[in-house]
Amino acid sequence: MDDRKTLHIPKIENGIVIDHIPSGLGTPLLDLLRTYSELKERVFSVGLNYTSERLGRKDMVKIGVHELPQRALQEISIIAPGVSIKRITDYEVDKRYTLDMPESITDLVKCKNPNCITNSESKAETRFTCIEHDLALYRCGHCERVFELDKLETTLA
Repeated sequence: MDDRKTLHIPKIENGIVIDHIPSGLGTPLLDLLRTYSELKERVFSVGLNYTSERLGRKDMVKIGVHELPQRALQEISIIAPGVSIKRITDYEVDKRYTLDMPESITDLVKCKNPNCITNSESKAETRFTCIEHDLALYRCGHCERVFELDKLETTLA
């Protein structure tokens, strides 16, 4: 019997691996990343529903790019906080970090309060501040209502 682990997605020579994506969020993250013009022509590999000790099940995305746009990282941290980002150079991980839930979010999610000024004034920028990390609660900087992060709709293009 062979004890070696099987690679379902081939290793990449140079690029970014987004790992430990909660199962079911790999496809939405791929859709998000493909909205960035600088990533449209890049090679993507996607693995869905892998077994994970940490999550039970996970998704994974590999991208043939050396850095991700800063706004993309912010959006990923909103959609799937806790994912691992690994930069690969010559088939080796040369940088690794985790995207934590953001302390503040500016113009990346919509306020769910229909009476909030951000929903009637087209130039009003949305601003949210985390008030409770364990519960992922965010307060709108305009109307002051509090929402769970996963209930806020992103402003994806």
